[in-house]
Amino acid sequence: MDILEFQNKLKEIQTLAVNNGKKVHVQLVEKFFDDPDMDGEKLKRVYDYLETQGIRVEGILGGADSPSRQEQEERSAQPEKERIPLTREEEEYLQEYLETMGAREEAAEEALFEQFFRGERAAREALTRLYQREVVEAAKDFNREELFFGDLLQEGNMGLLMALENAGEQEDLGSRITEEIRNAVRSFVEEQTRQKKEDDILVERVRTLEAKVKELTEDDKDIKYSVEELALFLDMDVEDIRSVLRLTGEE
Repeated sequence: MDILEFQNKLKEIQTLAVNNGKKVHVQLVEKFFDDPDMDGEKLKRVYDYLETQGIRVEGILGGADSPSRQEQEERSAQPEKERIPLTREEEEYLQEYLETMGAREEAAEEALFEQFFRGERAAREALTRLYQREVVEAAKDFNREELFFGDLLQEGNMGLLMALENAGEQEDLGSRITEEIRNAVRSFVEEQTRQKKEDDILVERVRTLEAKVKELTEDDKDIKYSVEELALFLDMDVEDIRSVLRLTGEE
């Protein structure tokens, strides 16, 4: 599949997705790009590109076939892969962090919840210290080399505080709080991963445009083209070129 055919197919699948409520099933994408040269890695790049355009690809993680609420809760109990060991700096950071949290409350959890629901501030603080173990475990489970470990602890604490804020007298409240902590850390990691993927795609678009413009002006570097002319010569949408130029700070 040559580049022109690929670009045309990409435009067509975008149009189909937009007309279908900005969603498309993965099977349709695979059928649309059925070609010996389109391996799994290239298809993944197509999915990534569609997602950056606001199009949901159903049938992969994040689409219509995503796990149900129950499956998500069960999945949150386990890390997605083996833990990434903390670096020496991260271990030191964690030790300092735990020292700032102070000693754990030794009172029974049930008693603390009773005090908490009576509005006793000390119980809230004690529960926050008590669940630091769950915050640390969640941060370790979902640790990523490209992320700052302290940010994972912060997100876990946000999940803990929100869980306490919304807590009601119910059975298995402790399990629900733990689940919210893990979900908060997981969501942060997934969002950061998605953002990095989008950034990588945008950077690649900038490089591609620069290479095409360089090739176009190779014979005469003094020639200046308007955005409309570049769109015509490079077979690109005007808005796509404008969005890429904005990334480089060009008007």
